[in-house]
Amino acid sequence: MSENTESSETKDEDVKTKRYHSLPATESLIFDVANFMLDGSGSSTSREIVEHINFALDKSRRYTAPEIIGILRNRKMFVSTVGYSKNAGNRWRLDVKELLRYIKSKNYGDRIEVKELPDRIRRLKRRNIMKTLETLQIIIAKGDDDDDVVDDVYFGLLNLWS
Repeated sequence: MSENTESSETKDEDVKTKRYHSLPATESLIFDVANFMLDGSGSSTSREIVEHINFALDKSRRYTAPEIIGILRNRKMFVSTVGYSKNAGNRWRLDVKELLRYIKSKNYGDRIEVKELPDRIRRLKRRNIMKTLETLQIIIAKGDDDDDVVDDVYFGLLNLWS
């Protein structure tokens, strides 16, 4: 009798603590880049992304720059924007709606909740909305008569949202 109760207790414990296998290398890279962008402003340059993935993370596998850029180009959640610099490369923006669709299509809902991804997405949205309001307050306070003020606000919003 006691053996039956012990085995049922271990089964209950297994159900409660769900363990996940590690993600494939490509999926892991996608989430590493998404996490990096979520911690920032939601956008970053190719160079910053490559440096972060290869040097800031203590991963056992190092990715080549073409592998990382290939992920950025071939996934809908990473959108190339207008900013290009010779030294930094393309500027990339994280499309949060597409990221959530990707997570749903791969059935990674439980995994992202464990990594607190929904909270990080919400923080990014709030941060960008607050930055937008701060930028618009400049034009409200100074008026739109000065072309320099209008240009600063316009390019500030363009940098934030594109």
